Order: sequence, then C-alpha cells, then structure tokens
Amino acid sequence: MESEKYRRFLEQQAKKNPVKIEGSLASERFRVSWEDNEDRAALNTSSDILDSVYFGKDMQETVVVDRRAAALLQDRLKGLEEENIRVRKRLRLLKFLTGALLLAVAAISFVFLGTYFPQI
Repeated sequence: MESEKYRRFLEQQAKKNPVKIEGSLASERFRVSWEDNEDRAALNTSSDILDSVYFGKDMQETVVVDRRAAALLQDRLKGLEEENIRVRKRLRLLKFLTGALLLAVAAISFVFLGTYFPQI
C-alpha cells in the first residue's frame, strides 16, 4: 500500500516538474534538465554558502558546504561567541562603575549643598 502511495506521489511530482533528457540513456553521457525553468532560481543565486555570506548573493533552496567552509564558519562562530561573552562581562562592569560614579556624584553634591545651604 505504501509503495502505491509513493508511486502516485512520484507521478504527481513528475507532472509538476517535467524533465527533458538529452542524449541516450544507454550511453554514459546524457543531460537532464527541466522543461519549465520559470520556477527555478535565478542565475544570480548561489549554491555556495560562502558566496552568499561574503558576496551577499541570494542563496538557493539547497546550499552546498564543503568541510573546510563548515570548519571556517564553525571557528568564526566560536570566536564570535567568546567575544560576545567578553563584551557582556565588560558591559556589566561598566554598568556597575557608572552606577558607583552616579552615587559618588550624588553624595558629593549633597555634601556641597549642605555646606552652602545649611538649612537643608
């Protein structure tokens, strides 16, 4: 039963996406192309993720990544995550120092106001 459903599914997909075969299937060389190219991605789209990242090209639905590119992206992501952690620590320290400086300025202002206006 499942093979029948699968066969019908394949037939539907074949009707939606007609294929043109150039050359002989018996020979080693033949070319398969889609007859209806209107729904296909434009020529300026890229199937390489590095082209899309570095050159700003649009990606196709399927993107090919070789091991070196994946390792490069993984290494960069790891470096960015570590830098993100360092920046968050610095930001937390700077927030604390800003708060302490505001308290110090408020205390000094209160002391000066008390010396100039003793009635307060």
